[in-house]
Amino acid sequence: MKKFRCLCCGYRTVDVRGEFDICPICFWEDDLYILFDDIEVKTGTSSVFIYNNSESDSYDGSDIIDIPSRANHLMTLRQGRINFRKNGVCDDEFKKYVRFPRSSEMKKWREENRIIDGELVFLKAEKG
Repeated sequence: MKKFRCLCCGYRTVDVRGEFDICPICFWEDDLYILFDDIEVKTGTSSVFIYNNSESDSYDGSDIIDIPSRANHLMTLRQGRINFRKNGVCDDEFKKYVRFPRSSEMKKWREENRIIDGELVFLKAEKG
């Protein structure tokens, strides 16, 4: 079964994007972001935008990086990434629940890819 990359730590631990899987490496909960625009006064409708449901392997979460995640106690993805880079976990409170990545979770994750100041940076394109 194909695993998706955790948007916080970058390891392949997510079974289905946006269905609240908890990453065992960094303990980030893969939230589905649903945002509503202001209600249109004339029609009474609002626009709905759903984020983090992309099945694209290149999806990096850049469109949701500064939106507080309810599933992660209103922490932003940017802050989770910074915490993971510093402490190996998205929130120190969950340090006892995380583990080191397995080799299968590192597959396709290259050394050249880094989390820099909260941004997931792909420095080289990944191959198959």
